[in-house]
Amino acid sequence: MEEEEEGGGEEQQQFSYRQRLKAAVHYTVGCLCEEVASDRGMPFSKQTIAAVSELTFRQCETFAKDLEMFARHAKRSTINTEDVKLLARRSNSLHLQEVLEMKKNSLLTFLAGRYQWASQLGAAPFTGGAAGEVAKRQDVPPPQRSLREKAPCKDFFWKTFSSCK
Repeated sequence: MEEEEEGGGEEQQQFSYRQRLKAAVHYTVGCLCEEVASDRGMPFSKQTIAAVSELTFRQCETFAKDLEMFARHAKRSTINTEDVKLLARRSNSLHLQEVLEMKKNSLLTFLAGRYQWASQLGAAPFTGGAAGEVAKRQDVPPPQRSLREKAPCKDFFWKTFSSCK
């Protein structure tokens, strides 16, 4: 009987802690929404603030669980920066800038190749100084990530990862 009371007390304490965390997230989201509303002149409804708060809290829970699993997979009991980097690697919004840079470099490489090909034929594929500028940019290759950065663990599979390669 005493064990049930202890278990119930621990559950109650966890529930209370979770509710305090939710309240803190709700307060912070509310403050941010008020700040944005004053800047933009567009107020947020209480339901909108509550929905954003709930989504934020759930996303933080997911991040915390993922970080814990990454550390556990590496046979550690402490989360470190490598776990955070791996989590960031999973996030599409954090990869957007990297993807845009890769597409830009790919386009510049294509244009530089087209310029060189057309200049060998004696044609003028571009007007103005843009062609020379594109060719000059391609002299320096874009920075490449090291293999270790791309694949910290060859056998790791987690939710949307198919592999770490």
